[in-house]
Amino acid sequence: MKLHKFINMNKVIISSFLAIGILLGCNKKEQQPDLPPITSTGENTFGCYIDGEPYAIFEGTPNPWKITFTKFSDAFNNGLLKISVQNENPRWWIDIRINNPDRSTGTFIASNGFPFYSEFLDHNQGSTLPIPSSLFKTTPKHYLTIEITKAQGEKHYAGTFSGEMINGEGKVIQITDGRFDIKK
Repeated sequence: MKLHKFINMNKVIISSFLAIGILLGCNKKEQQPDLPPITSTGENTFGCYIDGEPYAIFEGTPNPWKITFTKFSDAFNNGLLKISVQNENPRWWIDIRINNPDRSTGTFIASNGFPFYSEFLDHNQGSTLPIPSSLFKTTPKHYLTIEITKAQGEKHYAGTFSGEMINGEGKVIQITDGRFDIKK
């Protein structure tokens, strides 16, 4: 009789722990991914991996200093499409500049011909100003390939990008899985 009560009591205890474990497991928050999804619906997002580290801006991110914008040609830079993204915490910015006078979709290369180049500045590498070790740029050998998948005048651009940049000290960074969906 005592053995029967002991077995029943163990069943109740084990069942209780299992139920608590299941309930606690169901309340876990879903973790935000490293990068926003690739979209073309005007989500105002940007992201890429730089040497395997994620750099991203999600629409609705609780960061009052995030800035994403596009700038279009003026009289001096006819055909310029500039996609500029800045983040304050952690502090970094990236500019992608391409020659797209038709404001069209397609594949473009950002190398070093002024003004059609790109650059990345990571202030967390110990600098507050662009210095040779923290400022990376595209060159004819180290360039970005940009695929514009949505082009809507001066209002909305979406696409993907990848490639590499080099700093003034010769360090090369790899940029992979880049994506942007920026709408004014």
